[in-house]
Amino acid sequence: MLFPLPMLRFPGRRGYRAERSRGGWGCDEGRPFGDARACEVSEIPLQAALDAVRLPLPAGAKDVHHVTHSPATPGQVSPAVAFRVSGAAMDRCLRANRIVPAGVDRLVNGPYATGDSGADPATLGLCGGGKEIFAPSVLVDRRVTGLDGNRRALDFAVALPDGYGTLPATTDVLLTVAGNNL
Repeated sequence: MLFPLPMLRFPGRRGYRAERSRGGWGCDEGRPFGDARACEVSEIPLQAALDAVRLPLPAGAKDVHHVTHSPATPGQVSPAVAFRVSGAAMDRCLRANRIVPAGVDRLVNGPYATGDSGADPATLGLCGGGKEIFAPSVLVDRRVTGLDGNRRALDFAVALPDGYGTLPATTDVLLTVAGNNL
């Protein structure tokens, strides 16, 4: 009889193999899970972390780098994802996932903070040279319920290099999800 294996992690060793029940995910030499976008300290695949909060990446996201933790402890951010995307795709993603409510025609007209937004990606464990989001920018925040029933703070820090008008043709984004009960 086969028993499902829990997720195994051997800190400090490259090339570990992590298995999780049937299927599983692992790491070959280099990046976790064979995903070039994953930073070394990532513990679960990005899609699993995003699925846990019912959120996809915007279509066309580029220069994606992420760090994930499982399970996120209260106050810890998981996932943290830095990427570049077209303003139109970011707008569609925010609206399709009901992060920005109907009737808000421009992000700066909504109930969102403007100015320097987000955290320094390096302090979150992000690799790949993700940019800190400075003004002009907007911080779009929302409380979401994860698949585990816990409430989490979902933040999108979006750069607005053309000023506080509409989203630019291409923008830098830092997505963070705080692993706490709100």
